[in-house]
Amino acid sequence: MNSNILQQGHYYGTIEKKVQTKGVILTLSNYPLHAQLPDHFHENSYLCYVQHGSYQEQSVSGKLVCEPEDIVFHPAGIVHRNTFPHAPAACFNIEIDAGWLRNFDTAPFALTRISKLKSAALKLLIAKMQGEFRQYNHWSHLMIEGLTLECMAIFQREKAAHSGVPQWLQQVREILHDDTQAASLSQLAAITQISPYHIVREFKKAYGMNIGEYVNQLKIARACALLKDTDLNLAQIALDCDFSDQSHFGRIFKRTMGFTPLQYRKATE
Repeated sequence: MNSNILQQGHYYGTIEKKVQTKGVILTLSNYPLHAQLPDHFHENSYLCYVQHGSYQEQSVSGKLVCEPEDIVFHPAGIVHRNTFPHAPAACFNIEIDAGWLRNFDTAPFALTRISKLKSAALKLLIAKMQGEFRQYNHWSHLMIEGLTLECMAIFQREKAAHSGVPQWLQQVREILHDDTQAASLSQLAAITQISPYHIVREFKKAYGMNIGEYVNQLKIARACALLKDTDLNLAQIALDCDFSDQSHFGRIFKRTMGFTPLQYRKATE
C-alpha cells in the first residue's frame, strides 16, 4: 500500500492558521463536505480536537467516527485515511515534536494506535490552548508548551489510575461524557446496579475528583466550545450546558478557567 508521509506541520485540507513553537505546532485545518483524504501518516504524533463537523477515519485499528469535541490521538507513523460524508469539519491539531520531548525524558502519550481520549481535564487544557492560539503574543509559546506538557502529564496519570478501573466505573464515566444531566447518583446506581456510596468512593479514587467536579469540567469544556464557535448569549449557553443560571455559570467558569466567559470569547475571536 502506497502511503503519503506528511512532514511536521503539514495536513491535508485548508490550513486556516498555524502557530509553531520550538516543540509544539498548532494548526487549524478545514475540510469540505465529501472530502476524501488518501492513505497517509504523520511524521510526529498529534492530538486532533474536532472543533466542529464530523469525519470518519480508517486505520489498522478499525473505523472511528469522530464528532464535535472529540479528542483523537494519532501516533507518528500510523497509516490512516479520512472521509467527510456528512458535514464539513474543522480540526484543531496539536503536534508534538519528538526531539523536543527528549529534553523532558518523556514520550508523547503511551499509545500505539489511533485512539479517542475521554478526559474532562484534557478538554479544558485544549480550550486554554485555543485561547493562546487565537490571541498569540510574546508569551504564548511558553503557555502553549506548558499546556502541552500538562496534557501529557494528565493523560499519563489518568492512564495509570484507570488501569485497574472496573467495567462498571468506566460505564459511569461514559454516561457522564454522553449526558451530563444523567449525573444523579440514583440514575447512575440504577444503570450500573452499584450502590451510590460505592460509586462516589470509587469514582474519586480512580479519577482524582468527585462526580460533581468532573461534570463541571465537562460543562465548562462544552461552554468554551459554544463561546468560541457560536454567537449564543451567556444565558443561553448556561442553559445549554445545564447550569442553574447565568450567574452560577459565570462563577464556575471563572473559577475553572481563570477568566470570565466574555474574556474567553474575546480571546478566541
